[in-house]
Amino acid sequence: MSQAIVCFVEDSDLDYEVGTMAIRLAHPEAEIVRAKCCTEGRRIIEEFVPQLIFLDLNLTRCKGFELLTHLAESYPERLRQVVVLTTSSSPNDREMALKLGASDFYTKSPDPDQYLLTVRQIASKLLS
Repeated sequence: MSQAIVCFVEDSDLDYEVGTMAIRLAHPEAEIVRAKCCTEGRRIIEEFVPQLIFLDLNLTRCKGFELLTHLAESYPERLRQVVVLTTSSSPNDREMALKLGASDFYTKSPDPDQYLLTVRQIASKLLS
């Protein structure tokens, strides 16, 4: 089996670091790549073809919906690998993300331990 590639499209350093720890616990062999904005996300997703993509909707330089829309139009087969993990708890954001094709939607916990557990559970489920 080839090495799993996990991409975080995440501008928060803390969320990225906690997410990385969670992936290392679930899949120590996984390669982890990061994009801090939609432009980097497009490049990384095209170059690395990750098996799992964690997408934050509330990025500093763009909205995650821009990247989700791009994937829906250009690489619809990759949408099943996208899990939205965001601070938004808006039902409208959830509905839109799922309508665009994201495989799931989670609201980030402000508790780092709970956030780590959530990412670890998602990775264990989707990378097994």
